Amino acid sequence: MMQLTRRFKLAIAVFPFLLLLSIIMIFLRSNPLYDRNTIAKRLVSDGFVDLSENRQGITQLKGDWEFVWKGFVSERSYTDPTWGRFPGSWRDAGIKEHFGWGTYVLRVSGLDPDLRYAFSIGQTISACRIVINEELVVSLGVPGTTRETEIPGWGSVLAYFKPASDGSADIAVQISNYHDRYGGTNASLYLGEAGVMFRMQDRQKMTEIFIFAILGVMALFFWALYLFRKQDVHFSWFAAICAIVAFRTLCYDSFLLLDLFPGLSWQAFFRLGYATFPLAMIFYIGFLKSMYPGLLNRFFLVLFTIPHAGFLAIITFLPVLVPAFILPFMQVFGLATVVYGFVVIVRAVLVRDESALWLAAGFSFAIITFFYDIFVAMWILSGISITPIGMSLCLFCIAIMVIEQYSSSFRKTRELSAQLHATNCSLRRFVPAEFLSFLHKASISEVLPGDCVDVEMAVLSADIRAFTTIAENMTPAEVFAFLNEYLELVAPVIRRNGGFIAKYEGDGFTALFPSGAEAALHAGVQVQAAIARRNREHPDKPYLTVGIGIDNGPLALGAIGVVHRMDGTVISSCVKGAAHFESTTKLFHSKILISEAVYFALSDPSGWQARPVDRVEIGDRVSFLFEVYSTEPDDIRELKWKTQDDLEHAVFSWFSGQHDEARVFLARVLSVFPEDPVAKYYETRLS
Repeated sequence: MMQLTRRFKLAIAVFPFLLLLSIIMIFLRSNPLYDRNTIAKRLVSDGFVDLSENRQGITQLKGDWEFVWKGFVSERSYTDPTWGRFPGSWRDAGIKEHFGWGTYVLRVSGLDPDLRYAFSIGQTISACRIVINEELVVSLGVPGTTRETEIPGWGSVLAYFKPASDGSADIAVQISNYHDRYGGTNASLYLGEAGVMFRMQDRQKMTEIFIFAILGVMALFFWALYLFRKQDVHFSWFAAICAIVAFRTLCYDSFLLLDLFPGLSWQAFFRLGYATFPLAMIFYIGFLKSMYPGLLNRFFLVLFTIPHAGFLAIITFLPVLVPAFILPFMQVFGLATVVYGFVVIVRAVLVRDESALWLAAGFSFAIITFFYDIFVAMWILSGISITPIGMSLCLFCIAIMVIEQYSSSFRKTRELSAQLHATNCSLRRFVPAEFLSFLHKASISEVLPGDCVDVEMAVLSADIRAFTTIAENMTPAEVFAFLNEYLELVAPVIRRNGGFIAKYEGDGFTALFPSGAEAALHAGVQVQAAIARRNREHPDKPYLTVGIGIDNGPLALGAIGVVHRMDGTVISSCVKGAAHFESTTKLFHSKILISEAVYFALSDPSGWQARPVDRVEIGDRVSFLFEVYSTEPDDIRELKWKTQDDLEHAVFSWFSGQHDEARVFLARVLSVFPEDPVAKYYETRLS
């Protein structure tokens, strides 16, 4: 039943992600490009294709177009033609030169002369013109015969036209390249009825916008998770992956970034688009390192990170031709990076890491689509970028992983709390060994409820400041480790000074000192010194601040409860007093506060740096409260020492009702030490 409940909760949690994926699939399904009844594929042969069987649909064109090298023409020549595969580069036509110009020409027949058609072409390197039936229809940049006359352009356009009266059309794609590694296009070519083609373009843009929104929102979501749980660094890396893939969605296929920023220069657009590749690789490696630090060693981390970082620098600072020529090598290296990363994930699965299975499933989708996009980018295949779709599927799996992690964490927290409760229930029967000597018992088994003794001791109460804030950023296990580290630091100090901890109270404790007030104060000062040393030596750990209150007097020490459950306890106004003084340290920003009973029980009170700060009522007694400031930083301690006499006069004047005189002495204190919390407290009360 518990397993079914867990699965049901998991299903509810992942429902929003399923809904988002369903919307993506609806967008894709509404795109004519994915409708088998609308889309058809035709192989272009010898620069000719017949579309009579698909007049009102969309046809994907691929094959051998007539290619005219170093010539801008608008129709077929029919004399000694050269054929070149298109989509493709002019290397397929036997041209070895990287730079130059030429024209791809296609004769289309079988069109309906009464219909309006559109020809779709994506990124063409570096610039192109579409001429149909000898009329210029659209341009991407301005093709030229030299580097100076060419104006590069990136984009994806629809070229609208009407066929000739016989249903034919001569399509000429005039291209030039002087700003990339070679000319041509790796984008799929489509021709179809204008309305259907417009709908295809519209749905494609809507899909890309929606995917961008999903990836962007998920990037913010995972960054928010990281801010709440900074120990989960992999959340920040995955957020960075989502953000960079989301941005890449704007840079290719429909080139939505140009719709948002139409004035963006070609070079800036080139660099932004190219930069998404090495950044994605760097974030991918960072994610894996933070997720599985033991499985990705330092050598491979450096091996796979530095080349991508270097390529990013080349993209940013060198002329665009340099990264364009380096890109194929980096794409192969990128494939190796992805494969190695997946091997790391598989190894995590084999060692039965809880999150690795969902991670492997998610990155399988992302990696398959990434491979496809790399092959398109390397001109091995032609098509659109589908990595964002793969990342959306990956997000679905990662979301399930995160939900399971948090579910497991909460479950473990509940189990740990239950275990702690059971342990506490057991430990409540424990009576501290020090009690035995005072109760004159040889064994704890001899102690009975009601056994007690009257003694005089000093009581020290200590509590961690802002513990709740510290614990909110920790797991339950980390909280216990933190508390145990603190107690291991201070407990030996208590014992060295002849004291023992009578009761643990969460983030605080009460200690008793049979040898009296001097031992308790020495322990308090040494505890503060140990904490200060710990904060200096471990700045990476949560900063620890402790307030200490000390009182001295008679108390009753004994065992209360029943035979089946007993607890050692201390009954005295001193216990209440020490706890009150410890709480008052917050008011005066003090480290140690002691009662006058402690102060006057010291062998040499003047040998301690202590000053009166308040007068309090504890039960039926009234006591002045003294702040021991010998553990303060040197500059603060010096200021308090300089102003001690004036502060004493101010405090005694206040409690004797001489408020005007108190104002005079407070003014003196604040003129030397403007931030003195005690002086500011009384100044506020006098105002």
